[in-house]
Amino acid sequence: MQSPIYQRPVFWQLLSVGLLIPALFSYLGFLPLDTGTDEPRRALVALEMILSGDYLTPTLNGELYFNKPPLYNWLIASSFHLFGNYSSFALRFPMAVSLVLYGLTIYLLVKQHLGSRIAFAAALMLVTNTRILLYDSMLGLIDITFSWLTYTAFILVYHFDRKRNYWALFLGTYLLTALGFMMKGLPSLVFQGLTLLAYFLYTKQFRKLFSPAHFAGIGLFLLIVGSYYLAYFDRNSISPEKIMTVLFDESAKRTVVQFGIKETLLHMLTFPFEMLYHYAPWMFMVILLVRKGVFKRSKGEDRDTGEKPLITGHPFVLFNAVVFAVNFVIYWSSPQVYARYLLMLLPLVFTVFAYVYYEKTAPTDWRRRGWESFLGFMLVVVTIGAWVPFFHPETKVIPGLWWKCGLLFAVLAFIVYHYIRQPEHRLIILIAFLAMFRNGFNWLVIPPRLAHRQEYKDSSERIARQSLGHPLYGYKQTIGSDGQTDVNSFHIEVIRGEILRRTDKKLPNALYIADSVSLGNEKYRTLAEFNLYDTHPAKLIRF
Repeated sequence: MQSPIYQRPVFWQLLSVGLLIPALFSYLGFLPLDTGTDEPRRALVALEMILSGDYLTPTLNGELYFNKPPLYNWLIASSFHLFGNYSSFALRFPMAVSLVLYGLTIYLLVKQHLGSRIAFAAALMLVTNTRILLYDSMLGLIDITFSWLTYTAFILVYHFDRKRNYWALFLGTYLLTALGFMMKGLPSLVFQGLTLLAYFLYTKQFRKLFSPAHFAGIGLFLLIVGSYYLAYFDRNSISPEKIMTVLFDESAKRTVVQFGIKETLLHMLTFPFEMLYHYAPWMFMVILLVRKGVFKRSKGEDRDTGEKPLITGHPFVLFNAVVFAVNFVIYWSSPQVYARYLLMLLPLVFTVFAYVYYEKTAPTDWRRRGWESFLGFMLVVVTIGAWVPFFHPETKVIPGLWWKCGLLFAVLAFIVYHYIRQPEHRLIILIAFLAMFRNGFNWLVIPPRLAHRQEYKDSSERIARQSLGHPLYGYKQTIGSDGQTDVNSFHIEVIRGEILRRTDKKLPNALYIADSVSLGNEKYRTLAEFNLYDTHPAKLIRF
């Protein structure tokens, strides 16, 4: 007699995917631009490419922008064209598609070496860690797409080395490195260099780095990146030194070079603990590694237990651990680092965790039972908390609250029941819980955030419409000086269909956006008042 469908792993796998797809896409465009991240900057650069017709030269308010190469802006601009609008959904669509492809890539690559169960777990652990699930999967930022390319390059090093296909290894990884450079600059080169050096050192193949295939890979990288910059310099009278200085500063400004030894040492002490909550609940699986000889060098099976060493006993698991460790050092030693910068490293450590969980840890092991029991308690608390929106002033007014809270509670309670009853499937059941939780987050947490962001969109569009028929400029340093006003510039440019430029000149028939600092003792006529981000008073004026 076959067991019920809900007692089979495939049921929970299908349920997880079935819940994640609407979770990731249904509210993708609900909120206007996020004012607390670089999302408005990504949107504004892409928009100005379309408005100017110049896709080689990234600009902000019409001024040259060097901090990031243009590839991700091309993806956003393509999405704007695809959907025929400049909506938040179109802005974030490349990120969301990249996240799905990132998870699929993890599954396909890990499956070849560790099987489908571990591969599925590693892929969905990436998508459902709290940093991505509740934050980065809602923003049109570079990092998820960049991380997908970078992680793929990591694994292709191992994949093609096992096949002894070094031309494919170096050409493939340097192609991905070039694409990564065209998104984010120098970090892609650092990842590629550290990974190749570490891998060929510990596999005692250092001479491969001097092979014709490697130099061909470097040549391919230079061809791709160099072709873009040759076209860029042909169009713009800018020295290469200026571009490289900005790209280097972008990479070095968060490191010990900028912050000094004291701040760096403090960061190195606290950052490993910060990772626990940034990437919860999966990073808490580090407890599974708390055992003797976890990094013992592999010399075959242990004579006493007949088992291979925990990490070094499987070459692919060891590869993931080594590549994670050598690249993690970059961020561990950088005092100003954001959690999204490590997204390319997460599948490496999650693959190790999933392997140890399924292959090296018995269900009765105290580490596994401790992790599962703690999360079981948290799941019960969160499930009961599905009714909290009825008592919070910002959520109790949400339309359809009864069915939303009721459905959320019913599905979470169903999942928690089986989490308790099916200890052999708890990891995959936890993924299903997190996927449903994100749907509830969409229904109950995102809507109250709308008003704050909508304020800047509505006020900026009002000023844009009021200024139609006249040239409009930002006066002196009122806009664009520090990135804070990118959100206002974007919404104004969308309505006017032209780039909002800065000037300190007084032009006939022109209107200006100005603040009190820029205006000083100037004589002018106020046409309207509004707030730039962040609640910075400004005026629409005429001199």
